[in-house]
Amino acid sequence: MLRQLLSGFSSIHVGLQVGYLISILIEKGIPILLEQTSRRFPKRKVKSFGVEDRISALPDDLLVRILLLVPTKDALATMILSKRWRSIWTMVPKLDYLEMISDDTNKVVIGGLLGRLLERFFGRNDQKRLWLLRFIDESLQAHKAPVLEALAIGVDRGRHVDVVDVGNWIKKAVHSRVRELGFILRWSAEPTRLPNNLYTCDTLVSLGLSNKILVDVPSPACLPSLKYLILDSVVYKDEDSLARFLSSCPLLKTLIVERHHQDNVKVFNIKAPFLVFLSYHYVKLEPHGEAIEGSLVIDSPALKKIFITDHSRDSYSIENEPRLEKANINFRCYPDDRFRTSLSSVMCLELVLSFATFSWFSTIGYSYLMECKIILVHDLDWLQPLMFLLQNSPNLKVLLIDKVGTLIHSSNNKIKSKCDSQPLGIASQTFIQVAEELPLSWNQPSSVPGCLSTHLEIFEWREYKGRNEEREFINYIFANSKCLKRAGFSLKSTGNHKDRKNMKDLESMYRVSTSSQLLFSTQVEYMSVSGETRE
Repeated sequence: MLRQLLSGFSSIHVGLQVGYLISILIEKGIPILLEQTSRRFPKRKVKSFGVEDRISALPDDLLVRILLLVPTKDALATMILSKRWRSIWTMVPKLDYLEMISDDTNKVVIGGLLGRLLERFFGRNDQKRLWLLRFIDESLQAHKAPVLEALAIGVDRGRHVDVVDVGNWIKKAVHSRVRELGFILRWSAEPTRLPNNLYTCDTLVSLGLSNKILVDVPSPACLPSLKYLILDSVVYKDEDSLARFLSSCPLLKTLIVERHHQDNVKVFNIKAPFLVFLSYHYVKLEPHGEAIEGSLVIDSPALKKIFITDHSRDSYSIENEPRLEKANINFRCYPDDRFRTSLSSVMCLELVLSFATFSWFSTIGYSYLMECKIILVHDLDWLQPLMFLLQNSPNLKVLLIDKVGTLIHSSNNKIKSKCDSQPLGIASQTFIQVAEELPLSWNQPSSVPGCLSTHLEIFEWREYKGRNEEREFINYIFANSKCLKRAGFSLKSTGNHKDRKNMKDLESMYRVSTSSQLLFSTQVEYMSVSGETRE
C-alpha cells in the first residue's frame, strides 16, 4: 500500500563503505567512462570556443534549488561531477530513496552516470541493493540541510537486520526538523519499535508507517503539526497505544488505515475532532476464514469523506453524526442507525450492494445526493431497491451501474513533495466477483421519481447484457429522464452478435430528451459531477 511506493530491497552483506565507493567512482569510474566514450566516438579536431562552466559558478543555494527539480537519484549522481559538486547534494532538503527501486521488477534503478558506474562495479542487483542500504545510512549522516522537508525511505524483506540502525534514521530526520516522513520496513524480523522522539516531533506534518513497525506510543506524546497519517499493516502494542497516537495529533485531517488480523487491536477507536478524510481497509480474515470479532468506532464530527472496505464482519458505529459529503462503502456488517443516518447528507456515493446495504435505499432519504455508483456483486434482486433509491434522491444527476468485478477503493499512493497538498494517498484494492445471473423482478412505479423529471443528466451502465427486466428498466429511464444529456453502455465487444443486437435495441428505444447522446464502448469512462473522468 504505502508503496506500491516500494517493492523492497534484498539484503546481502557487502563490506564496502560509501566513502570508499565515492573515491572509486571519482578516481576510476570517470576515466573508465571517458575511455569508453573515446572508443565509441573517435577524436576529431574541433575548434575550442573556451566555453565557461557557468552553472558550477552559481552560489550553493541556487544549485540546491536546481537539484530539487530532479529526482534524488540524479541529485546524488552530481557528487561525481567535480569537487565543486561533491557536497552540494547534502544540502538538498528533500530525499526520496524509494524511487530507486522499481515497482515492477524490484530492481535498483539508479540511472544516469551513477547507475552506469554501479552496474560496472556491482553487477548483481542484490549487491546494489545492499550498497543502496548502506548509502542511505551514510548519506543521512552526511546530510547538512538545516531542515529536512521530506524523507521517504524503505528497508527490504531480507533477514540481515544488523546492517544499519533504522532507528538512527528516524532520529536524524527528527533532529533535522522533518516535515514529511514515509517509512517502510519489510524485513523478516519482528516488528521494530521506533524512537520515542518520533512521537514528539513538533514539525512533522505528514507521516506514513508501513509493515514491520510496532506502534508503541509513549506518554506523553505530542504531534502538534501532524495533519496526514498512513498506518499501513503495522502492529500496535495495544489499543491504548493507538488511542494515544491519535489523541497526540490534534490537527489530524487525513487518516488512511490498512489493517491485518494480527495487529493486536480488537476495538479500533478513531477519535479525531478535525478529521476530514478517513480511508479504512480491512479484508484479511483469521486462518480458515474465521474473522476476529471486533468493531470500528468513529468519533470525528468534522468528517466529510469516508472510504471503507471491510470484509471482517466487525460492527460499526459512528458518534456525533458528521455531515458526510462523499462515501465509498464496501462491507458485510450491519452498522448502527447513526452510521446509516450520517449517509443521508452525502453528495457522492459509491456503494457495493449487499445484504448489509440492501435496505438503505428505502430507509434513508438522500436529499443532497448528486452522484451515485452502484456496484453489483452479490446475489440480489436489485432493480426494485434501485427504484427506491431514485425515489429518495430528488437531486441525483449521475447514476452509474457496474455489474462487473472491479477494483474498489483505489487511488494513487504517493507521498507528495508539498506539505500543503494532501501528501498521503491510498491504493487499497479489493477484487470482487461478478454478480450471478439470478432472476430479477421489475414493477413500474406508480409515480415518476423527481430526479428523472428534473435532474438526471448522466446514466451509464458497465457490462450491460440486455436481460428483459433490464431492458424494461432502461426503457423507463429513457422515457422519463427529461434532462438526460448522456447515456453510456459498456459492452464486452461491439463485434459480438448479441452485443450488436443490444445496441440496436437501445438505439430504438424512445428518449424523452431529444438532445441526449447514446454512447457505446468496450470501456466506458465514468464522468463525475465535477467533470473529472473516472475509470
